[in-house]
Amino acid sequence: MITHITCQHALSGIGRYGFELSKQLHESRDLYAWYKPYKKNHPDSYLHEHDWIKGYSYKSFRSYHAKLLPYFIKFGVPKKTKLAHAHWFLSGLGAVKIGFDQIIITMHDVSLLHESEQSGPFEAYYASAIETFKKRKIPIICVSEQAKKDAIKYANYPENLVFAIPNGMEHDQFNLGNRALFSRERFRIIYSGGLGKRKNLDLLVKAYQKLYQRYPDIELVIAGAHPERTPYPKLVADLNLKNVRFTGFIPDEFMADFYRDADLFVFPSLYEGFGFAPLEAMACGTPVLCANGGSLSEISGGGSELFDYDVEDLFTKMETLLLDAEKRNLLSQKGLDWVKRYSWNKTAHLTKDVYKKLF
Repeated sequence: MITHITCQHALSGIGRYGFELSKQLHESRDLYAWYKPYKKNHPDSYLHEHDWIKGYSYKSFRSYHAKLLPYFIKFGVPKKTKLAHAHWFLSGLGAVKIGFDQIIITMHDVSLLHESEQSGPFEAYYASAIETFKKRKIPIICVSEQAKKDAIKYANYPENLVFAIPNGMEHDQFNLGNRALFSRERFRIIYSGGLGKRKNLDLLVKAYQKLYQRYPDIELVIAGAHPERTPYPKLVADLNLKNVRFTGFIPDEFMADFYRDADLFVFPSLYEGFGFAPLEAMACGTPVLCANGGSLSEISGGGSELFDYDVEDLFTKMETLLLDAEKRNLLSQKGLDWVKRYSWNKTAHLTKDVYKKLF
């Protein structure tokens, strides 16, 4: 039996990974419990109705939150099993403080060591935690072969302690569904994800500008939290683009329809350890153009068309798909076929294989 520990709520990517993986292990009777943050009336508090999902209380002290959370984990998670699987480094620090006999940590990737959007105390804290895990010879899981290579290269993590296990997909949520019911007046290009510098939305907006100059009826819809805190609305205004809309955060239950109600999904990110959004779009039948960065060619390349980090290349490929409905349909089918290889059941089986190999 194993204890899982997550440092984020289930609505985040890390929390989502924790829930889906723990659910699979619970169903196979390999899990003692999944411990996650709990706050009354939080949008994910309903999950605690499951007897295998346990909560630990915490208080957010703003800039001190990351330093204090491992202590909330220490005092909120009992040591009921010998083995703990921690999801991300804050949970890993908590598991170390609890004193589990055996620990494995899903780091996802180590992008904060080589693709960070800012430097400062948090990055130093992150790097220090990784050094702690290395000294204790704690094995880590990364979510792609590229992320594994980066952990070995940038964290100098021993190769025998790094395992690559891709994430799964929620096919019950992301699928063709009611896609056929949507009808648009304009050709719609979409993006969803973070709006930080690493996501490289400047490239998308500038390529869209060239497309818009030739085809002014098209539109670009960008989904991501707090666009007002980014330079992108101003960039759109400066370029005098009329058909660009920022949706802000879209709740998870509405994301599938966001993907379905589109003609093309474009993902220009400079680096991803995995990258859920292109796969989600594929599963909903939307053709995908994906940048060739980080793990994206490995994880999404087989179901998408890749583009270089070049405005002209992205513009040309968007224009081709805009004008060629048959090519869009072929790319859509390519994505639907590709995304079938990702499932949380497969992720769980591969994870259990690593447990057996190590412990």
